Amino acid sequence: FLAIPRQTNWVGWILWAAIFFLVVFEVLLGLLPPSSRDELTHHLAIPKLYANAGRIVEVPMAPYAYYPMLLDILYTPWVYWGYDFVPKLIHGLFALLTGLLLYAYLTRRMNPAYGLLGCFIYLSMPVIARLSHWGYIDLGITFYTTASLLCLLRWREERNQLRWLALAGISLGFALATKPNGLVAALLIGSMVLLVIAKPPRKRLGAVSGELLLFGGLTLLPFLPWLVKNWFQTGNPFYPLLGGWFSFGARAQSAGAGYGAPGIFAKRELFYGETFWQLLGLPLRVFFSGQDDNPQLFDGVLTPILIVFLPWAFKGKWPEEKKRLAGFALLFLAYALFLVDMRIRYILSIVPPLVILAVYGVFNLYLRIKRPVYLFAALLFFAGWHGIYLGKYFREAAPLGYLSGAVSRDAYLARMVPEYTSFQYIAKSTPPNAKIYLLFVGRRAYYCERDYFHDGGELPGYLLAAIRGAKSADQIEQELKRKNITHLMVREDLLTDFLAHNLTPNQGALWNRFAESRLTLSFRDRNHAVYQIH
Repeated sequence: FLAIPRQTNWVGWILWAAIFFLVVFEVLLGLLPPSSRDELTHHLAIPKLYANAGRIVEVPMAPYAYYPMLLDILYTPWVYWGYDFVPKLIHGLFALLTGLLLYAYLTRRMNPAYGLLGCFIYLSMPVIARLSHWGYIDLGITFYTTASLLCLLRWREERNQLRWLALAGISLGFALATKPNGLVAALLIGSMVLLVIAKPPRKRLGAVSGELLLFGGLTLLPFLPWLVKNWFQTGNPFYPLLGGWFSFGARAQSAGAGYGAPGIFAKRELFYGETFWQLLGLPLRVFFSGQDDNPQLFDGVLTPILIVFLPWAFKGKWPEEKKRLAGFALLFLAYALFLVDMRIRYILSIVPPLVILAVYGVFNLYLRIKRPVYLFAALLFFAGWHGIYLGKYFREAAPLGYLSGAVSRDAYLARMVPEYTSFQYIAKSTPPNAKIYLLFVGRRAYYCERDYFHDGGELPGYLLAAIRGAKSADQIEQELKRKNITHLMVREDLLTDFLAHNLTPNQGALWNRFAESRLTLSFRDRNHAVYQIH
C-alpha cells in the first residue's frame, strides 16, 4: 500500500491520500471501547465466555453461538488480555485488504489510478466505513468471498495455474468458517467452478477429478471443525440451520417467544405497511434508500454509484468475466431478498463485484464522453456524499475526549451504552455467585461480570412461561431458581408493556404479587433496573 504512489500519476496520488485519510480515520474510531449491538451480544460476548472458561463451551441460550466463528476465535485472545478494541482494528483491516484486492484486480485490467478508484469507492462507502470500526465479522466474509471469486476468475484465465484454484478453495473455506451466508457464496462459486470445467476445451477426466478434489478439499478444510463441533454438541452439524434434515438424535431448536416466520414480503407488508410497488422495488431501494439503525430501510447505507455506471460497464474487453461478476452479485442479492430478513451487511459480498463493474463503467464512459469534467463532477459528488456519512459517524462516536484521556472508559461507556451503569452496579455490589436474568436488554451481555441468562430470542419467553405455568408466587420463584437466577436486570418500560399485552388479568395479578413479595429494587438508572430475588 505504501509503495503504490510510485506507480501512479497525480490522480492516483490524490486517491491514495484520500484512502490513507480513511485508514487513519478508521484506526482512531477503532481505538474506542466496544459499544455496538452485535459486539455486545455476539462477536465479543461469546469469545468472552470462551476466554473465561479457557476453552470453547456450549452456549445453548444463544443460537448464534453455533454459527461458524473463525473471526470470533481470532478476537478471543484480545478479549482475554483486556484489549477489546483490537477486534475493531482487525475487522477494519479486512476492509483494507478487500480494497487492495480490488486495487490489484483493476490495476491489472486497466491502470493503478482505476485500481485506487475502486479501492476508494469501497472503503468510503457508508456501510463499509461504519463497519470498519466495529468488531463484527461481515468485512471478513466479504474479503474471503472476494478473494475466492477473483482467484477463480484468474484460474479460469490460466487453467494450468492450480495455485489460483487452490487459493479460491481455501478462501471460500474461510468464508464458510466465518458466517452462515458463506454457504450461499459456496453454492454460487462452486457452480462457477463446474461451469468453467464444463466449458471447452475440456480436460481429461483424471485432471478434472484432481481439480475438483483440490478445490473441494481446501474449501472443506477450514469449515470442518465447526461441523464436527456442532455435530457433537447438537447432533446437527449445521445447527441451528437445516433442523429438518438432521432430526434423528438432533437437538430441537427452542422456539421461545417470537413473531413467527412469515416470508420477507409478507413481513415487510405486516410490519411496515409497504405497498406492492415498494416491495417490487426492493432490489433498487437497497442502493438508494438505506438508513442506519432502521430495519425497514435495511439498517445500513450502500451507495447509488454501485449501479449508476452499470449501463457502460459491459462494453469493451472481458465481457464473459463481467457477466460472471454481475451474475454472482445478482444471485446473491436475490438470496438475501427472498430467503432472509434484508440487512445491508448480509449482502456485502455483492459490493466488491459491483465496485469492479462500476469502475469498468467509469473507464468506458471516460473513453467515450466529450466532456470528462461532468464525469469528474459526478465522482466528486459521490465522494462528498460518502464524506457526509463519515462526519456523521465521527460525531456519533465522539472519540476525542476518550482518546485524549479527558473522558474515562467508564464515563464514555456510560454515555454510549444505556445499560452500562447497571452492569457496573452488578459487578461491584452482587456476590460472585450471582446469576442475572437479562430482560429486554437486547442480550447485550458483554459487560456483565457475573454469570447470566437470557432468552434465545428478543422476547422473554422463559419468564412468560414461568408466569403462565404458575399458580402462586412461590412457583414463579421456584422456576427462576431452577436456573439458579438470583437477580433480574430489566428494561422496565419494555417489560411492563410486554407483560400487559401477554398476560391475562389473573396472571398479571400473580406477577404483581410475585414482584411485591419476592423482588427488591437494588439499582435503577436510565430506565434499567436491577432487582434481587428473595
